[in-house]
Amino acid sequence: MELASGFGGLSASISRGRFTGEFNLKIVYGGGVAAHLKVFCGRPSYRGWVEIFNVEPSIFLQLEDEIYRITSRSLKAGEPLYIEYYWDPETLKPLDMGAPPQTTRIGFKLLTQGFTWFKVWYYPEGFMEGNIKIQAEKPINEKSKIRHIEEACREIREFIEKWKTQPPKTLKETIERSLKIEKHLCPPTLSTPSTFYPL
Repeated sequence: MELASGFGGLSASISRGRFTGEFNLKIVYGGGVAAHLKVFCGRPSYRGWVEIFNVEPSIFLQLEDEIYRITSRSLKAGEPLYIEYYWDPETLKPLDMGAPPQTTRIGFKLLTQGFTWFKVWYYPEGFMEGNIKIQAEKPINEKSKIRHIEEACREIREFIEKWKTQPPKTLKETIERSLKIEKHLCPPTLSTPSTFYPL
């Protein structure tokens, strides 16, 4: 992964992971640790992936868009990005209220970086398997992209319909993002996928 340019004082320490092809990165900015990343480069029969965890919001938010941009460029189609979201109330609270992941603050940023398939991982039994996280992937081909967008548009329209009248304050920005996605990404009807528009 390339280091971001234009951020003075940004550095990363790298160490080997648990197995061949896995690396641990610690992103440091302004004297503090922004986040940790696990990066698997992939090998035959195994897809690569990136996981972002142990986020320090006060530092990470200054680099967030750049980290997502670099991660998106580093991952091939179908290779997942995982990011913990317990630290971000604009993602945590909407997801708890049934919002599609694309409409949350983190999910929307990932959508604009080309990720079209999303899954939310919950670990209710004491978090033994790890923290709650979003999984996002870029489509492997145009057919997959259309299918992902069709599914997202259905979920987003159902969400808008449910909350469009007097949404709670905690969902105000989520609804605004939902309407923006519907306007720019979803066709007038889901039977005309050729009319999808980019964000």
